[in-house]
Amino acid sequence: MMNRARWRYAVTSVPVMALALTACGGSGGADAASDGKLTVWMMTGGPGDNALIKDVNAAFAKQHPDMRVDVQIQQWDGIATKITTALASGNPPDIVEMGNTQTPLQTYSGGLADLTAEKAGFENSAKWLAGLSGPSQYDGKLYATPLYGGTKVVMYNKKLFADAGIQQPPTTVAELQQNCGKLAAANKKTANFSGFYLPGQYWFNGMPFLFGKGGAIATQKDGAWKAEMSSPANQAGLAAWRTFQNTCSTKSSVGVNTDSPDQDQLFADGKAAMVYVKAWEPAAVLEKNPALKDDIGFFAMPGYTADKAMPVIVSGSTIGIAANSPDKKAAQDWLRIITGKQFQQKMALTLNLLPISPDFTPTGVPEQLTVASKAAEISQPLPASPGEATLETERYNEQFFSKIAGGADIAKASADYDKHATDAFNSLH
Repeated sequence: MMNRARWRYAVTSVPVMALALTACGGSGGADAASDGKLTVWMMTGGPGDNALIKDVNAAFAKQHPDMRVDVQIQQWDGIATKITTALASGNPPDIVEMGNTQTPLQTYSGGLADLTAEKAGFENSAKWLAGLSGPSQYDGKLYATPLYGGTKVVMYNKKLFADAGIQQPPTTVAELQQNCGKLAAANKKTANFSGFYLPGQYWFNGMPFLFGKGGAIATQKDGAWKAEMSSPANQAGLAAWRTFQNTCSTKSSVGVNTDSPDQDQLFADGKAAMVYVKAWEPAAVLEKNPALKDDIGFFAMPGYTADKAMPVIVSGSTIGIAANSPDKKAAQDWLRIITGKQFQQKMALTLNLLPISPDFTPTGVPEQLTVASKAAEISQPLPASPGEATLETERYNEQFFSKIAGGADIAKASADYDKHATDAFNSLH
């Protein structure tokens, strides 16, 4: 089965005192004496945790034959605090991988080296995915590079579509919602059937409805963040999402997330014609029901108009160099290899991970990754604030969208969101 850990965000809250150990924005000053070794912290489930990493080290060895690379695999639980503490020490790992939502914690802390002057030297850096490049910057400077991405697409059952008289994937949300009605009518005999199974806590699907209306989670001015859930655009997006969720999914889905019940199991059992999935989920579905092999298709979540798909949230990892590393130049060479087209394409083909630039996506990857790569061209990053990790640790976004799906007053719930999120976004300022 595909490893789910690679898609997980690292969202552990970090004490303010830990972040106060160093000044904001690492200067990446003069290197200390080299120790002849690059220590690289990489996360379980990603490219560092696969034999592919040997290709990076082999290419690096040709440039630095006298330098050894020690890749150490880390677990996601508690990693944010562990990285912050390690980067503030006098003997940090030279290179660290981070979940993209925890990256602002590290760019803010000052533990990462400034890579701004090196950006042009990273292949196709002008086209990095916004959801990964945005969190990698702080105060206009670059402190990390994207490593891999992931986003979600709609997986649908072609046979159920055909049986309901639906000839092709929808091009707008309105058409998709109409399809939910057709699918429900054609599957009346299936108990608890969903045209589109969409758990109320699934904020990764909810937020794009806001982005599609022109909304944003928060804005920043003069260094301060302000949550914007109460904006007219977001209010319209929330209303549209609630209508869609309530129309297409079961009533029992309002208060749950994707794993309880398991949405892949529901799809495999024919209880859902569509689900919003990560790249590894089709393999999980086929493990549960191999007979679906020829009946699974994919499309990007359609937008409000046919000319533009719904903006997506891009998840994934970034990777940076410790400000206190004695081997920054060598570390930069290692980063150029792992973020370059050659390795990124191998990674996509082997691990079904989204390359950091759409131009890197190779032919021959599974259909869902091709669709995801195209969808990721229209994305919106989450707020590049250290407080974003706090919201995710609290599962605040999940709770908020579940309340909206359950019928909460949108204006009041949004006002509460703005107060709480604004405090979180500014908690370290």
